[in-house]
Amino acid sequence: MTEAGRNEKLYIQAFREIRAYIMRQRLSPGDLLPTEAQLCAQLGVSRNVLREAIKSMELMGMVRAVPGRGTEVREFSLDFIFQNVLFFHMDGQDKHVREMFSIRKALELSFMRQAFDAITKEDIAKMRACATEIRNRWENGEMFEEADRQFHMTLFRSLNHSILNSVLDAIWAADTGFQLEAKMPHLASTVTKHERIVDALEKYDYISFAQAMLAHYSSGKYTQTDSYEEY
Repeated sequence: MTEAGRNEKLYIQAFREIRAYIMRQRLSPGDLLPTEAQLCAQLGVSRNVLREAIKSMELMGMVRAVPGRGTEVREFSLDFIFQNVLFFHMDGQDKHVREMFSIRKALELSFMRQAFDAITKEDIAKMRACATEIRNRWENGEMFEEADRQFHMTLFRSLNHSILNSVLDAIWAADTGFQLEAKMPHLASTVTKHERIVDALEKYDYISFAQAMLAHYSSGKYTQTDSYEEY
């Protein structure tokens, strides 16, 4: 094995051992890891290997370097993890972003029955406000990505499903600013589709709601094609 290969294997092992140490010692957010010298001696690795392991943990949001203190444990955040995983996986390729759209479609349609049963009057009112903002922005020639995101995130908020919310929020982060010019000619139809979704919720009509959700996700954006045409 080459020296680079050995170092790569060692830093992964060091990463796992530090993670196990955090769990074994039941360290809480804000608690410090041992010093660099102590960890090198404890793990039997070089400073370079240790720093690669710590860098990986920082990228995953597990620890952070605090000047004058050392390396401290961070509060666990699914949002941070999912957004970083998706960011690094995208690799600047449109194909990967479109794959995320198909994941969002599958998740929202899979959970729409539960969301319909759990949604509150307050959430429906907020979705109506979002739908109104979407239409107003569209009529003024403006993009409405944030209102769109709030519309969909509100639909699933009452499920209190932290992992679902984190995944959806990470996909929205990837969608923000993606191919705006290609989307623009097809947005008039999606404005109406959002209004039909909230119309059905206000009437507590699940069949109409499901039909409106399926219609919303019938556009080219969610079929991994190069089209944004609405159907």
